[in-house]
Amino acid sequence: MTNIILLDNLFMHKPNLFLSTGIFPPAIGGPSLVVERLANELTKREYKCSVLTFGEKDSSERNYQVERVLFSNKAARSIKLYRKTFKLAKEADIIYAFDTYTNGFTAALAAKKLKKPLILRFTGDSAWEYAFNFGKTKDDILAFQKKPQRFVVKLKIKRRNFILKTANKIVTDCEFLKKVLKEIGIDEKKIKVINNAVEQVEENNSAPKEKSILTMARLVPWKGIDTLIELMPAIKKRVPKAKLVIAGDGPERKSLEKLAKETGADSIVFAGKVVDPVKKQKLFQNADIFALNTFYEGMSNSILEAMASGKAIITTNQGGNPELINGKNGILVDYNNAEQIESAIIELLSNSELSKKLSENARETSKKYTWDALLEKNIEVIKKILG
Repeated sequence: MTNIILLDNLFMHKPNLFLSTGIFPPAIGGPSLVVERLANELTKREYKCSVLTFGEKDSSERNYQVERVLFSNKAARSIKLYRKTFKLAKEADIIYAFDTYTNGFTAALAAKKLKKPLILRFTGDSAWEYAFNFGKTKDDILAFQKKPQRFVVKLKIKRRNFILKTANKIVTDCEFLKKVLKEIGIDEKKIKVINNAVEQVEENNSAPKEKSILTMARLVPWKGIDTLIELMPAIKKRVPKAKLVIAGDGPERKSLEKLAKETGADSIVFAGKVVDPVKKQKLFQNADIFALNTFYEGMSNSILEAMASGKAIITTNQGGNPELINGKNGILVDYNNAEQIESAIIELLSNSELSKKLSENARETSKKYTWDALLEKNIEVIKKILG
């Protein structure tokens, strides 16, 4: 009898999971960390994993397969991604795509042709982002879903809908994005909310030398960086040592740098894109407050990081922000409301007692967003699809 059990175990099929992601170590970023930790955890639990991503090979040894598509011209890259996706998908029991619009598209094509189940991670609407960036809509992301669009945006919506409707399960990071998916027409039963996770940061009680306001975001129109820049002369009149640090890069950088010069404020610093965790943490450590004036957000990793770093936070009541910030652990304002934003910044830079109370509550709230919870909920989704 013992020999029969051993033979059964020997020939037992290990569930094979194919993870497709735009970024993966050594590249740094939220999805990169999620995929790496999930692949490690699944492998420990006797799953067979393969990962497909972009970039050069690294020297790290892993107990699962990692294939990469080298950066080249867009057409060649797309063909290579398509071929490798189909190759790995053929061997998989489940496909899990972590980038909706690039890896997600080829994953959806493979899932449909090979009749394989697809899990898709959805963290934003590329169709809305394109329309807003190029002035084709002024609507917020929810209102955008209800209105007819012109040709190019229609094509993007059609591609997006194909990807979303092909997926057997869609994982998103907040209740707001679940609402967006329902507005698009996705059945609620297909949607699973799994919040982002954040590393806890050792408490640092040393006070910054300057009254520093940190904002960290892609430099795109809906992040409202221009309003923060325009407010600096007025803020400096009330708080002479005030300084604005802008961390991030994007298409708006040149115009924002020009605007910063035009204001005459001599304390606006562009830190560029910061991906190194040590450098990023130093920026948080040197800041008095964190401000994010955004028209749209899912579950913001930047806000989570600011919370875990014990920063007093000012952000908008848009998107998923109110799921993190509630008045007791930060201040919510209307998007681009200069009067509200200015008042909140001056109050926090001037009132150390209030700032300390909000930062302590923010740090405490951040402790709910653990990696253990994120991994377990993802594995639960995988198990349900495997049956």
